[in-house]
Amino acid sequence: MRIIEVDRIITGDGSTVIEQGAVAVEGGYIAALGTQEELVRTYPNADRAHYEGCTLLPGLIDMHVHISGLYRRPEKQEMQENPAFLMLMVYKHLQDALSVGITTLRGVGEAKGIGAAVRGGYRKGYIKGPRYITCERSLTRTGGHGSTGEVAKIEVDGPWALRHMVRSNIKEGADWIKVMDSHRGHFSEFTLEEMCAVTDEAHRLGHKCCIHAGNEQSVEWAVEAGFDSIEHGSCLDEPLAKKALEKGLAWVPTIYVYENSVEYMKRVTPNPTKADLVGIKFLEDTVEGYKRNFLRNYKMGILTATGTDICFPEMFITPIQDEIKTFVRYGLTELQAIECATHNGAKILGLDDEIGLLQKGFRADMLIVKGNPVADIEDLNNVYEVYRDGEMLYRKS
Repeated sequence: MRIIEVDRIITGDGSTVIEQGAVAVEGGYIAALGTQEELVRTYPNADRAHYEGCTLLPGLIDMHVHISGLYRRPEKQEMQENPAFLMLMVYKHLQDALSVGITTLRGVGEAKGIGAAVRGGYRKGYIKGPRYITCERSLTRTGGHGSTGEVAKIEVDGPWALRHMVRSNIKEGADWIKVMDSHRGHFSEFTLEEMCAVTDEAHRLGHKCCIHAGNEQSVEWAVEAGFDSIEHGSCLDEPLAKKALEKGLAWVPTIYVYENSVEYMKRVTPNPTKADLVGIKFLEDTVEGYKRNFLRNYKMGILTATGTDICFPEMFITPIQDEIKTFVRYGLTELQAIECATHNGAKILGLDDEIGLLQKGFRADMLIVKGNPVADIEDLNNVYEVYRDGEMLYRKS
């Protein structure tokens, strides 16, 4: 048994902070949690490590990543032609995610076999990194969003063909099913019948579904079809949010990447074409939608979690601290935003009896940061150590 002592523990439930706290870890699980005084009295002979000026909190959960995404990457063609080269990039991204305190990732569209390979590699002990939940390849209609190949996809049309691809993806190792629907248009790319075919087949086989939904019709149909989480969905207005809440849908808004994308696109298109201007306008409208809807939807009770999406080549692959800070900027308290990045993600994944909280009996997925993110959320950037299942996988040198 090992006891970790810190200035404070953030449990991840959105409100609880244990000052002068300690956690006892044994066999990869949390054996006890409390004040330093309580745990010293209970376990007087345990090994102890004291971290002065530090905070302990649950490992972060990024609910929306494309770990093999090639958006605007100059080496895109080379990586598409050489899977071994692509896998090296994936491995680097996984280690980068660890370095910012992420202990669980949900991949929502990867090159064929990547997600299952990463998950299998962890289980066999070949590599170490965040726990990986995979959607494998996402489903898009012919010529639909994502069909350019920068995010791996399967082009498929019609209810029965979609049912077949749900089964095929599950056969290939998918934990979740991802649908790529509307992007810049004002209509859903799939029909409601097609969406219902996906959710019905996936749920029948015991799997959850998420959907990229970028306009009102897409979000409305996603709610009606019974998807488990809506990705992006800045147009989730009050009437739609009420319907989503009734059906128990969760929301992964990915605000930071859209805010960043506005400035990025303006920077890389100094002489924009008409298509560029349409794209920039879509991004700006998306951000305005978040400003209107985010805080109200959270207060209504929509289960909201952090996701970072695909980032541009010069950006860090999983800027989860920036998404957490964005949630604070949009009106959440520091503890509420941290809950979105820990406990809420675990709830959506159906793993909230194992991860997402610092609680007795839970897996010891934890990170230690220097400073106090309750007082200053910027201190979340000061990641010092990261643990998954009680094993330290990262320490800042």
